[in-house]
Amino acid sequence: MGIGTVIACLFTALLANTVTADAAGFDPVYYAAKYPDVVAAVGDSQKALINHYLTFGIGEGRYQNAEEEAAQTPLNTYIDVDLTNQNVRYILNGETVFESPCVSGDTGKGRSTPTGVFAIYGHVAGTYLTGPTWHNWVDYWMPFSRGGCGLHDATWRRKFGGTIYKTNGSHGCVNLPHDKAEELFNMVGIGTVVVVHKED
Repeated sequence: MGIGTVIACLFTALLANTVTADAAGFDPVYYAAKYPDVVAAVGDSQKALINHYLTFGIGEGRYQNAEEEAAQTPLNTYIDVDLTNQNVRYILNGETVFESPCVSGDTGKGRSTPTGVFAIYGHVAGTYLTGPTWHNWVDYWMPFSRGGCGLHDATWRRKFGGTIYKTNGSHGCVNLPHDKAEELFNMVGIGTVVVVHKED
């Protein structure tokens, strides 16, 4: 997905005043009434509706409450992951407030980080990431793709950025320096939009 496509997605498909679903912001009664297709697909329990909003609704441009719909403000708060330049930025109200080099999925081994528009669905301080050949502790885990990719600290790396991802990249996650992962973790939460793209 090129950056032009990403920008188009942000301003047409993702209209929202806020991108955090929580007990105070998400209105299950509104969501169920506004989107009967969702109710038909997943039911009308609060848990099912919140899960739908976080998994699909944000990316589909659905609103979590009436106030958000009334505002109809174009999305201008999101995490930007630039795979070409191996850079992560957090855009808050249209301004870059965080930036860091990263290491994404190893393209040489066919483990590229997926591109697209996602949302953080977990916000975990301290956990093991386990797979067929790894079992690594991370202090800051922010998963965004249902395939298991996320943003996290990677203390086993000494360098970030550049072309590391082409021969010594991750298994698909976006690795950040420990201090930068901590900084980002403290700025974002569940529901924050993540845009992963390559330059045209």
